[in-house]
Amino acid sequence: MRRKLICLLLCLTAALLPIAMTGCGSDDSTDTTDEEASARPAVSINLWLISEKEVSTETEAAIEEAFNEMTQSKFTTKVDLVYFTEDEYYAALDTKLKTAAEYKENNAASQIVLPGIAESTEETEETTAETIVNELGQRLLKYPDIGEGQLDIILLSGKDKLEAYASAGQLASMDTNLNSTSKILKDYIYPSFLEQTKYNKNTYAIPNNHVIGEYTYLLVNKALAEKYYIDTASLTTLASCAALIEDIGKNEPDVAPVLSYVDPVNMHYWLGDDSMSIFASYVPAVATLGSRTTMRSAFDTMNFTDHMLFMQKCKDNGWFAKDPENTETFGVAVMTGDYSLRDRYAEDYEVKVLSVPTLTEEIAYESMFAVTSYSANFDRAMEVITLLNTNAEAKNLLQYGVEGVHYEFDDDGNMIYLNDNYRMNNLYTGNALLAYPAPGEAADIRENGKAANRDSRISPYFGFSDVADSIDTDLLDDMRELSDAYIEKMNACTSEAELAAFFVNVKGELYSDETYKAALSTAEDSASPYAVYSRWFEKLWPSAE
Repeated sequence: MRRKLICLLLCLTAALLPIAMTGCGSDDSTDTTDEEASARPAVSINLWLISEKEVSTETEAAIEEAFNEMTQSKFTTKVDLVYFTEDEYYAALDTKLKTAAEYKENNAASQIVLPGIAESTEETEETTAETIVNELGQRLLKYPDIGEGQLDIILLSGKDKLEAYASAGQLASMDTNLNSTSKILKDYIYPSFLEQTKYNKNTYAIPNNHVIGEYTYLLVNKALAEKYYIDTASLTTLASCAALIEDIGKNEPDVAPVLSYVDPVNMHYWLGDDSMSIFASYVPAVATLGSRTTMRSAFDTMNFTDHMLFMQKCKDNGWFAKDPENTETFGVAVMTGDYSLRDRYAEDYEVKVLSVPTLTEEIAYESMFAVTSYSANFDRAMEVITLLNTNAEAKNLLQYGVEGVHYEFDDDGNMIYLNDNYRMNNLYTGNALLAYPAPGEAADIRENGKAANRDSRISPYFGFSDVADSIDTDLLDDMRELSDAYIEKMNACTSEAELAAFFVNVKGELYSDETYKAALSTAEDSASPYAVYSRWFEKLWPSAE
């Protein structure tokens, strides 16, 4: 009953919020009618998966049997589940791809085809269906064995993997099916996932729908803001809360004016990771793909310097909570979290969004199903991929195993594991937003994920990795050395006055530094980050003249 209620709620949300494109859908969304199924030949395909722990033969057989009850009745397709742990997966996949390629090459001249090969038409397929008689005397469809050179659905994670296999001709293009028999995927997968993960303008993998990211919030104590006559509508950054924080610091000895130190918000650092550096761009909360940003010194960026000066002031005055983890009441805070965070604090705090979830390349390519060029039947493989992104029952079976064997629901409707025989990453088994809340997860976690996706933006740097390799690596090393030295000097300042003087004096030093000048070079032949980014941006979004 619990499972049915959860799926019903998921489906209802999808119907009410079609623009979210993340719903559950009715269970017959990918069904084939009995009449159509009876006219189809029996086809066997395989599905390669990454498990968090090794899956025993017994567990695999139980899940495979339950999964095939669905796929055989819906599509007349038998699916062989193939599990590897993450450390084993890609080595095994590369070996199998090599074997499949050799098989295809060695058997091309003899015109030997794999079982269930999709070159035949539906009309000719009808004549190839075979049957067997079981021990009860029932006549059943005979499912062929998986062929020696057969590799159907594979799981991929990472842009590099997708592009490597696609460029080698090892993946099949999906656009024809995505616009016809599998077009329902567009109603369940957030559109930016599908649009931004194309390779050479073709779709070679279907991203498994999942939550795009987190928010950054500004929290302001409502009662204290009212007490000190502060208009919360004017508070848009932590630094803009200075007057309120000072009042709390002077007059409220039992309240921490600021919960804890935080780094500047909405900054992009150019040295290849999230670590603070002096080479930075301020990225407004509304900036998205096609929005141009400017790389400059962080010390020339007011959003950075104002924030760091205020953080130093808070430190000088002892305004940070002594134990942030156990501080229930505070004046102001900046927090990162999911959609539900606003509800947790809404009663006592004004909660403002400083940044929304951002679709980066890492997130977009995090989990995808692809069909290889060695599939026995591409159309059947697409049906199974579609099932896993649109059908809650199939998704949850692959994610959690068999209900009553691997998990169950308690009297309060909460999922509990019955054993640790089967553990899968929710990203790797289809539409993550169709999964039941796992033990310890909030009941509304999936709905909140959909809401976050609707609020999301695409990173202004999405796709920049295509040209990032052309940046001078020696220059990057010099920039990193220069940046580390100046960040260390900044952190060595022991007062707000000292830090303010540092920001004034450092500009002249940097402007005359050869590495700094090289990093911001705009010469046509320059391989600086500034020049490479500018050429990339101008090519995609030419300036209007």
